[in-house]
Amino acid sequence: MPQRRDCNAVETIPLRLMIVAVVASLSILPAAEALDTLRNKDFVRRASLELDEIVSAAQIISIQGPGSARTITVDLRGDGTLRFDHLCIGDAQGGPNMSNAVLRFENGASLVRAADEPPVWIRSASGDALMVESPLFTLRLRSVFENHTLSVVAEAM
Repeated sequence: MPQRRDCNAVETIPLRLMIVAVVASLSILPAAEALDTLRNKDFVRRASLELDEIVSAAQIISIQGPGSARTITVDLRGDGTLRFDHLCIGDAQGGPNMSNAVLRFENGASLVRAADEPPVWIRSASGDALMVESPLFTLRLRSVFENHTLSVVAEAM
């Protein structure tokens, strides 16, 4: 059977290539968004675990009493569009966050973990909240008894 040549087929190649390019570009955007969503979910999960570790360490050394200390390496770096802004640990005595670790994201959202069972007063060495603006740091927690009050002093190194 002899082959037939179709001159119109050559003329439709640019149109076919354009259709392939458009379809490919339409599928890349949703895939990129899905990947970013997975990265953000992973970051929130890891950040939640880091906050749980900070709060549980504060509770443990509070139970152990004055002189107890722990050092924790905290990594709050994210790969997605959701980014770390700052971490606020504790507050002044009687303050609204005196038992909390509050992680703020650049978009204004936050994660909060409370050391409420048992309740623990967490503070900086100066007696107020410890504000950390680096996503990677080492946190030292130590239990102190001052002025008839037990508290956990948090220091970022």
